[in-house]
Amino acid sequence: MAKALQPLRRPLSGQPTTLTSDEKGMLAQCVAAVDTLQWAFWLAGKALENIRVGKLYRAECDSFEDFVWKHWQMKKAYANKLIRTWRIAEAVFELLSNEVAPIGAKKKPTALSANAERALKALNQAQVWELVPVVDTWDIDAALLVYRTLVEADGVNVTAKVLNGAVASLPTGDFDAEQVAEYVRDYLESLDDEDDEGDTSADFAARVEKALPYRWVKRLAKKDTAAASRYLDELQAHIDRCRTELLESTVDAEQKIESPKETEAAA
Repeated sequence: MAKALQPLRRPLSGQPTTLTSDEKGMLAQCVAAVDTLQWAFWLAGKALENIRVGKLYRAECDSFEDFVWKHWQMKKAYANKLIRTWRIAEAVFELLSNEVAPIGAKKKPTALSANAERALKALNQAQVWELVPVVDTWDIDAALLVYRTLVEADGVNVTAKVLNGAVASLPTGDFDAEQVAEYVRDYLESLDDEDDEGDTSADFAARVEKALPYRWVKRLAKKDTAAASRYLDELQAHIDRCRTELLESTVDAEQKIESPKETEAAA
């Protein structure tokens, strides 16, 4: 690809706002070349695994470690890191690319497809590496669920840092898709709470929805209606206590403010 791409010393045409067919072809080559940079880690990991598993290094070196250092001054640990991430990267790419509709194609929009193109362009090795612990604990499908849940959330910039926090929040034990997705969403809500600190113009309706774990209560009700009812009763009792305490504290504060005025008037 590099040799096929010819360097330009000047514009190919003088057209101010349109491209000739040659220029369109050149642009396609350039875009493809830059796109390759994004997926270089994925391709490299796949190639390195072939070299290691097939022992393709044996004609030159005694070990895989010696081979990668000789050719690229690459440490074995980094080579193994690339190998551990390529399958996840491939799966994530397929997940996102299947949601990005070709130009002109009619496809029913979903929460994933709305954000898939942006996530696809931002995907990098640092993000994929954060999903490795999920694969080690469960499998690639579980890692895809974590990633998909983050991408589906509106307004979330899926970075390595966000992925790290989401993965750290996951439960242990047997894999439960609904539970894992719930933990990821709860983690995102905790980020929203941090952003809202000090915000006195909050949307109260949105805060109420966050405060009540509706999906959890719904699941509980399916298993045990009486238990779900008891939970809601306890929640209501807690709300009533908060209301009483807040009103009493407000009255006490007002009385303290008025008392000095009454003393001055009496004097």
